[in-house]
Amino acid sequence: MLKKIIILIFIFNTSTVFAYYPTYVSQTKHLTTIGYKHNNNWRDIIVDSTSMGKPIHDEVKEILSTINNKLFEVVEAEAREEINDTPTLRFRELKRAQLIGPLNTKIITQSNGVVTVELSGFTFDAEVKVDWLGITLYGDVDTSTLRFAADYNVSTGRVYNLRDIGNLQVDIDIDGNGIINSIVAETLDVLQYIFFPDSVQDAVDEAINELNDNEYYVKAFDNVILPQTWIVDGIDIGLEIKDAIKGINPGEYISISLSEWDERYYEGSKYRYYYKNRAVIDISNEYKFDYGNEPVYATGDWINPCAGPGGSTSGCYEP
Repeated sequence: MLKKIIILIFIFNTSTVFAYYPTYVSQTKHLTTIGYKHNNNWRDIIVDSTSMGKPIHDEVKEILSTINNKLFEVVEAEAREEINDTPTLRFRELKRAQLIGPLNTKIITQSNGVVTVELSGFTFDAEVKVDWLGITLYGDVDTSTLRFAADYNVSTGRVYNLRDIGNLQVDIDIDGNGIINSIVAETLDVLQYIFFPDSVQDAVDEAINELNDNEYYVKAFDNVILPQTWIVDGIDIGLEIKDAIKGINPGEYISISLSEWDERYYEGSKYRYYYKNRAVIDISNEYKFDYGNEPVYATGDWINPCAGPGGSTSGCYEP
């Protein structure tokens, strides 16, 4: 009898070990704060709308992806050519080449009507794998926060001809698991030639000039900010944004900040990542526009990761 009780307890315990209720993203909210300044106080509202917010989310994601893909392409071609031109070195792989941090674009209309642009807020990050006569080395490249002056075409939204105004610094670290100094020195010389400040500047310039659906990134973003849509107290914030991007109001500026990152959360047995992005616009500290997507977390039955009212049709997705 005792043996049967022990067996039953064991069966009961093993049957409950695998029942867990993981955290999942049940819904994504697309939230936008729009506002204006009145008597030195902000008057704003929060718009919770997928139909209005998701096109902005998708465009920001596409813009940053287009820029980083072009940056990778440009850096890979340059690194491959220069490394393979060195007799003792062979290019193996560009592990990454990307901009880290917000892409801040400030369009300034001077009092005389001349429009200038500053680009800032991000760093350049890359890693290249090379071979020195059978020895594998990794070169890690990081920069200081970048700041450029640039030319701007008000008709097309093109930002081009970047010029460093932030004293761009490049740091290169070679990891070769204790290889001799002479090998490190030779490899470092080659990478310093590839990633010297002017070269990084030119690569970023070429990347931000990559067309996004046949438009430059400022114009592409402008296309998803619709007039007669983002209105607070009768003020059309969308129209204010469009006018500022065109530079039609002397003495004003518009700052557009585009960023993306992954938010880590614990699913119950492992970590997962939820993609987020944000678009923040400031017009001369008089008007503001702040979009971002936010996850709604829930806990569900392990059999159905989209458990809850509506099941998988309730918006259980990670963009």
